Amino acid sequence: MRKFLAIGHHGPVDPELGLRIADVAVDWISARLADGTFDCLYSMAGGGRMIVANVDSEETLLAMLRAAPDAPREWTFTELFDGIEVIRKYVESMRSENA
Repeated sequence: MRKFLAIGHHGPVDPELGLRIADVAVDWISARLADGTFDCLYSMAGGGRMIVANVDSEETLLAMLRAAPDAPREWTFTELFDGIEVIRKYVESMRSENA
């Protein structure tokens, strides 16, 4: 399983649409948080959303988010890595080069 940061933004949402999808969206998001698909989800000022997700690929994540009962938004993805592990591997590679 890979970890991704997903950031999405949308424009104005029709209030009727927002009200219709709000309850379903809360249930859908809560299920993804409960099953570990999402580590966290935050809303941002101006209609933005930030998610840390655990999925096999960007394509899987994009398909999941496009199928979500939520306002359509444009998404960008960045793969995330364990920061401590990245530093350890860097130090190990530098020591190997200088040995």
